[in-house]
Amino acid sequence: MKNEMKVSVQKIGKIMGITLAVYVSIRWLLPLVLPFFIAFLLAKLLNPLVEKLEEKLKWKRSIWSTILVAILFILLGLLLGVFFKILLEQTIHVAENFEEYKRQANKFFEECCCQVENLTGIEAESIQDGVQKQLPNLMSQVQTNMLPALMNGTISYAKGIFVCVGICFVVVFSTILILKDYRKIRESLENHPIGRMSLRVCRKTYEAGGAYIKAQIIIMFIITAICVAGLYLSGNQYALLTGCGIGICDAMPFLGTGTIFVPWAVIEMLQGRYMLAAIYTVIYTICSIMREILEPKLVGNKLGMHPLSVIVSIYVGLGIYGLWGFALGPFSYILIREIYLTI
Repeated sequence: MKNEMKVSVQKIGKIMGITLAVYVSIRWLLPLVLPFFIAFLLAKLLNPLVEKLEEKLKWKRSIWSTILVAILFILLGLLLGVFFKILLEQTIHVAENFEEYKRQANKFFEECCCQVENLTGIEAESIQDGVQKQLPNLMSQVQTNMLPALMNGTISYAKGIFVCVGICFVVVFSTILILKDYRKIRESLENHPIGRMSLRVCRKTYEAGGAYIKAQIIIMFIITAICVAGLYLSGNQYALLTGCGIGICDAMPFLGTGTIFVPWAVIEMLQGRYMLAAIYTVIYTICSIMREILEPKLVGNKLGMHPLSVIVSIYVGLGIYGLWGFALGPFSYILIREIYLTI
């Protein structure tokens, strides 16, 4: 009995020690090594292609490494360029039609006041007068509080953009250098006991983590396709752009399709467009059902985790790591499990 208790205490202590080490590593060490970790993953993915090209065309490995990495990042840059071009065009379109949108908003507000009058008996004009009296105070609050915060946020975002650009350069050059000497780096790690253990843990974590990311991407694409198809059938001229935006929102924790479709359906209902309100409600319902069906099966099965473990790890991760906890929570769980099984 005492031996069993001793073994149990040792296991608990081992798990707690590994958990603390993983938390400290992800919390403080991961941000420092993340660019090089990404570079190593890219080198791992590109290495088979580099070896084939080196074998067939007899060029130096360093040349092929530079060419492939350059092509990869140029394609990524073009995709980002197209995305921001579309975003800028939509922003300019909104700015050019601001007065029309303002007129539509005023009309919608008047219709809402009329609906409130029909339901409660309160005169629509008195509601409008009350709101208009509060507008100066609201604008004053915006100028006092929101605008300085927005300006500070803009400066922070500008700094963040410069930091991201610097990180991208580090990732590009690190990928080329790692890819050039990939065999030597791999052999050095495999010949060292700690390196072998690290490679084994990283391999298992990579397989499970890759499966998790792949499952989330599959779910996001399915939800996006449903949104785009539903909006297209409803006659929305921005079906593709809006559907993609809603699909991205659905992938974010605590947002989901309901954040967009529920208020949208309510607004359409208040304006008397019951068909559109019904269509948006149906799209939201289908997306919710699909996520409820797909997420436990795709994520849970591919990770080798029970669906409840996935939910718990995401919940705990959000509490510990914040917004990124929806990815770092399951990642931490997998890392703790693999280290425990390896040691």
